[in-house]
Amino acid sequence: MGAEGYSPAVLQKIEFAGGNAVSFEQAATALKVLAELEISGKHDQRLTVRLGEERREERDREVEAFCRRELRPQHKEPPRVVAVHVDAGKAQMRADDGTPGVREPRWGDTKVACLNSYTAPVPQETDPQPEPPAAFLDPPAVARLVAEVHQVRGQPTPPAPVPLGPPGPAPAQEDLPDRPRVLLRTAVATTADSERFGYMVAAEAQRRGFYDAAVKAVLGDGGNWIGPLGATHFPGWLQVLDFVHLLCHLYAAAQAAFGGKRAWTLYEKLLRDAWAGKVGEVLATLEYHQRRLGPTPEGAPEDDPRRVLARVLAYVRDNAGRMDYPLYRRLGLPVSSAAVESLVKQFNQRVKGTEKFWTKDRLEAVLQVRAAYLSQDDRARTFFDRRPPGRAARAGPLPRAA
Repeated sequence: MGAEGYSPAVLQKIEFAGGNAVSFEQAATALKVLAELEISGKHDQRLTVRLGEERREERDREVEAFCRRELRPQHKEPPRVVAVHVDAGKAQMRADDGTPGVREPRWGDTKVACLNSYTAPVPQETDPQPEPPAAFLDPPAVARLVAEVHQVRGQPTPPAPVPLGPPGPAPAQEDLPDRPRVLLRTAVATTADSERFGYMVAAEAQRRGFYDAAVKAVLGDGGNWIGPLGATHFPGWLQVLDFVHLLCHLYAAAQAAFGGKRAWTLYEKLLRDAWAGKVGEVLATLEYHQRRLGPTPEGAPEDDPRRVLARVLAYVRDNAGRMDYPLYRRLGLPVSSAAVESLVKQFNQRVKGTEKFWTKDRLEAVLQVRAAYLSQDDRARTFFDRRPPGRAARAGPLPRAA
């Protein structure tokens, strides 16, 4: 029995509930019903946050060891195909002034990484899927996809997100991409800035032996912080632009350039060229339509067609070196960062809500607990094997449960 008054097995149940239930109060209810354990939501919060802080301390020690070049891979045999997916999320924050209630509410950033190993593909000399998925060529499906991406990113829905052409046939299952099969996923999450986050992701990649993999890539949505992170911590790795985000930009460019059927024709050309890795063709087409519409007037609104085209053109230019999709498919790599998009949603299920306001330290601790249980290895359990017996939850006033 530890100083908390609970055995390690019971303490793990308390942490699991606190890190995975919607709130600490619901965690306490679940423990009462499922484990016949009477505990208040506030006490569950105290214990979960303390354990999360210990997990954060352990993570930071690994980062320090990585920076000293002392961190060794966990297994002797490295995986063959790996990808590091990175993305950003949001959570509501509040001031940590020690007084009851919410003070200085604001939105804060979170950073999430999804580190996946994949089955090694049979070597292929040609593109295993030269044709885009049917779903990317179906007007209603594309319109829905674009609207969903904007909603997830917290951006305003683009003007008139309606199909640019007539409905096509329903996408057949065999037309969908033959996605690489994930062998093992681990997660990293933090409230720290992108520079500090980069070291955390690199340490996790080193621990899993990713640097010794035969095929390795970094995937992201083209955010301006992702390129520097990849260049700093993963030099020589393939850098892959998420194709779905590229699709959304190309769709916006087609809407800006034309209306109706002509817009769909343009979108389809841009999409097919991008899928085939013909970056020069994509740039040439966008540049032509930018010249046709003319320069963007000073003070033009964000949805001005000329400003939209200029924005998409800059996006493609900035990410041109991350768009060799036929090569990525031949190597058995994913071309979408859907894995981390899904992971961000799973973190949000715990930390994001209209009535959830976090102090930064408490959110950081809960993110570590959530990351441990979202990782598909045994880190959630083995943490308790390493944890010294008798460590007590930190004393002090109990804050409002989130």
